[in-house]
Amino acid sequence: MKNVVSQLILAAWIVIGLCTNVIASSPDSLVYFDLLPAHSLAFPPVSTLNPHGEIAIPCEACHTPEAWTPLRKTLDFDHSEQTRFVMTGRHAEVACANCHLDLRFDRPNFTADDCASCHLDVHRGQLGDDCQSCHNTEDFGLTNGTLIHAQTSFPLTGSHLQVTCETCHTEALDGLFAPLDTDCFACHAPEYQNAASIDHIAAGFSTDCAQCHTTLAFSSAGGFNHAAAAGGFTLVGTHAEVQCAACHTVPGFEPIFAAAEQDDCFACHQDDYDRAGDPDHAAAGFPTDCAQCHTVTVWENADFEHVMASDGFALIGAHQPLPCSACHVGADFEVLEDPSDQNDCFACHAREHEEEHPDFPTDCLQCHTVETWDDADFDHNTTTDFSLVGAHVSLPCSSCHVGNDFEVIFDTDNQDDCFACHAAEHEAEHPSLPTDCLQCHTVETWEDADFDHATIADGFALVGAHQPLPCSACHVGLDFEVIFDTDDQNDCFACHAREHEEEHADFPTDCLQCHTVETWEDADFDHGTATEFALVGAHVSLPCSSCHTGPDFDLAFEPSGQNDCVACHQADTDDAHYGFPSDCLQCHTVDTWDDADFDHASFFPINSGSHAGTWDSCQTCHTQPANFEVFSCLTCHEHNREEMDDKHEDVGDYVYESNACLQCHPDGEENRSGVQFGR
Repeated sequence: MKNVVSQLILAAWIVIGLCTNVIASSPDSLVYFDLLPAHSLAFPPVSTLNPHGEIAIPCEACHTPEAWTPLRKTLDFDHSEQTRFVMTGRHAEVACANCHLDLRFDRPNFTADDCASCHLDVHRGQLGDDCQSCHNTEDFGLTNGTLIHAQTSFPLTGSHLQVTCETCHTEALDGLFAPLDTDCFACHAPEYQNAASIDHIAAGFSTDCAQCHTTLAFSSAGGFNHAAAAGGFTLVGTHAEVQCAACHTVPGFEPIFAAAEQDDCFACHQDDYDRAGDPDHAAAGFPTDCAQCHTVTVWENADFEHVMASDGFALIGAHQPLPCSACHVGADFEVLEDPSDQNDCFACHAREHEEEHPDFPTDCLQCHTVETWDDADFDHNTTTDFSLVGAHVSLPCSSCHVGNDFEVIFDTDNQDDCFACHAAEHEAEHPSLPTDCLQCHTVETWEDADFDHATIADGFALVGAHQPLPCSACHVGLDFEVIFDTDDQNDCFACHAREHEEEHADFPTDCLQCHTVETWEDADFDHGTATEFALVGAHVSLPCSSCHTGPDFDLAFEPSGQNDCVACHQADTDDAHYGFPSDCLQCHTVDTWDDADFDHASFFPINSGSHAGTWDSCQTCHTQPANFEVFSCLTCHEHNREEMDDKHEDVGDYVYESNACLQCHPDGEENRSGVQFGR
C-alpha cells in the first residue's frame, strides 16, 4: 500500500513539472526550456502556476507526452465552444499569435462583437461604434453602401446609386465620411450655372433643382410640373416640344398670351386663324373654338366634327368628300335643306326620287346606301315578307308587279306557295301531280325536277336501274296508279315475276340473292352463302348442270363438306390411282386436277439421298398399280440374303422383307451398324 501511494505522488509531481516547463512568447514561436525532461522522476519545481493563465483547456489538447514541442498537428479543442470568442469568417484563418501576443491565453479578454478592441476605427467615431452594422468577418472591406446610406438623412436614389463614395465625399481621407449638405444646389451649382439648353441664371430659375429635375437624370427636367406653375395649363401634344420662349418672355417667364384656360386655342393662335386660306376661316365665319377641328398634336389636317356642329348629322359615306357649299350657303353656313335626322335622305334627294321612281317609298335607305346613289339594293325580304331567293332574284320587278304602285300580279299565301304563280306550268305539264311544287322542283330552276319517290311511295326509293325509268313503267293514268303491288323496297318478284318464271322458275324468289338493283343481267349468286359450299378454283367457271340436275337443281353428288373431293371425283380417283388416299387435296388443288403435287417425303424420302433419280415411275416401288399400299424395297435392294442376314445378325426381330426394311429405315438414315441403307 505504501508503494502505491508513493507512485501516485510521484506521478502528480511529474504532471506539475510538465505544465511549468514552458516559457514562450506566442503559439507560433514557442520557446521551450526543458528544465525537467519529460517523464523525469526528479522532483518538480516549486512554482505550480499555469503559464497560459486561468483556462480550462487540458494540456494534452495541444501538447504531447514526448515533449512540449512541437505542438500537436491538430489542436484538440474548439475555440468557438470553449472560449467566449466565436471564430467566424477571416478570424478562423489567422494565426493564434495575431491576437494572443503572449502565453497568457486568458487575455485579451473580449467577445466577437467587440471589434474596436482589435480594429482601429478609421471613421474616427463618425459612424458610431457598431462595426457590424456595415462590416462582417468575411471581408472587412466589403460593405453595402446603399444600405448604410439609407440610415442617414440622405438615402441614395437614381443616379446617386451609380457613383462612388469619393465622388461626393471628396475629402474623406482614410474613411472619414463627414456629413455633407443634402441640398441639390450644393453639389450641382456648376450644372445650374453652365446649363446648355436654358440659361438658368438669365431666366431667373429657382435653385430648388427638385422642382424640375430628378435623381434619375439631371439632364432631363422631367420633374417640372407646368400645370402647377401655370395655373392648370398642361403641356400636351406639340406644346410639350416647344421652347419656353415660344410662350414666355425670358427672363421672368411672363406669359406672352393670356389664355383663359387649357382649351383657349384662339388666344394664342389668332394669327393662324386669320391666315387660314383654305378655307378662309374669318370670311367663312368659322367658330373660334379651334378644338372642334384641330388637335393639340398638329395644326394641319384639321378634323372637323360635323356631327357635333350639326346636332348629330355625321358626314359618312359619299357625304364625307363633299365641299361645304354642297349643303351650306353664306358665311354663317346656313343649311340648304332641312333634314329631320341623319337618315332623312328624301329631304335632300327629293328631286332624284321623283325623277326615277316617284311611287317608291321615300325611305331611301331601303334600297340605297350612304356610299353611292347608284346600284340600289332593295331588300324585298324585309319589305314584303316574300324573300327573293333562287331564280326569283334576277327577275325584273314587272314579272310579279304592275303599275307605279307595284301592285302584285299573284296572290301567294306564303313563301312556298309556288302554285299561286306557276299554275299554268303545272296544268300544262302534270295536272294530276300534287300542287306542292317543292316536292319535285327547286327555287333555282323549274326544269330538272327532283322528285323524292321514297317519300311519296311509302319508302320505295328509286335506286339503281329504277332511277332512269319513266313513270309509266310502274304507274298508269293521271293519278299515277301503281301497276305492281310490292310489299317493300326489296320485293323484286312482285314486279319481275315474268322474268323469274322464264329464266329459272325453280330458283328462290328472293331475287337479290343473285341480282342487283343496277342490272338484271350478270347475276352474281353467292353459292357459299346459299349452300354452305363455296365455289372456288375450277368450280367457279363450271355450269350449274355439272353438279345439279333438273329444274329444282337437285345435287348430283353429296359431299360431306367443302373439302370432300372424292365424293364428286370418285371415278377420277379409281381411274388414275386406285389405292391412293381419299384426301385429294394432299396432291391436287381446287384450281386444276392436273399437275398434282404429292409430297412423297411425308411418307418416305424418294427425292433425296441415294433414292434421288433411281426410280422411273410409281410402279418402281409400288408393284400393284391398283393398290399403292403395297410396295417393295427388295426390287432394288434385294442384295444377297445371306449377306444381309449376316449384316443384321445383331438386330433383334430382323426379317428379310420390305415392310421390315421401312420399319427400321423410315427415312433412309444410317442403320445401327453404320451402313447406309441402299448402298
